[in-house]
Amino acid sequence: SSSNLQYNSNSLQEWLLKTTNGRDILHKERLFYTQNVRNIFGNYSLQIGLNEINLLPGNKIHNHYTINLNLEADLRFMPFANDSMDLIICPHVFEFINDYEYVLQELYRILAPNGRIILTCFNQHSWFGFFKWKIPLFKRANLIQLPKFKLQLKELNFGIDGGKFFSYCPPFSKARRLRRYRWLDHIGDRWFPTLANSFALILRKELVTTTLIKPAILDSFQALQPNLGTARICNKS
Repeated sequence: SSSNLQYNSNSLQEWLLKTTNGRDILHKERLFYTQNVRNIFGNYSLQIGLNEINLLPGNKIHNHYTINLNLEADLRFMPFANDSMDLIICPHVFEFINDYEYVLQELYRILAPNGRIILTCFNQHSWFGFFKWKIPLFKRANLIQLPKFKLQLKELNFGIDGGKFFSYCPPFSKARRLRRYRWLDHIGDRWFPTLANSFALILRKELVTTTLIKPAILDSFQALQPNLGTARICNKS
């Protein structure tokens, strides 16, 4: 485990902006972010990384912070109050940090009740995962297993409100070859969605509430006497 989780997204940002596969993924994911942040309201929003890429066009929240731009922070100990963020954007954060479970716990802490997290991740079970060795950026990345990730989210009391899969093409370096295999994107969502190169999830903070048992109900439990008549009949020799 790392002693400090200072997050730096410069390499990821350069890949998304300057490579054929990166631009293809960014175009699709950016559209998803744009469509889903429009109707999220509140007082504060946070984007983790990618400080040169605006993933909140059209969002009405005025107080916005971007890690790597407005501040640097250990992602396990962020300088925000409990329940303070109404929207958190996490573009490909978890693949490039160690111990992301602790970061998820911290995000849960700072997210307001019924607040939203929109995240994107590169999928381990995909062309990107199969050809990971061909993509320099991915050599130090831990691509995400979606089934395991969803179980972790459930254990941390995140609800999943929606999501989407993106890109089913092998990681070609030439745009011409990528266009030639674009037909895979058209059939991927229908026939093999979980093999997409990346996915997005919209998470909601669910609160765990305790139900208090009233004294009168406790008294009624104490007053109950077990009926052993049936047991006595069945145990007769």
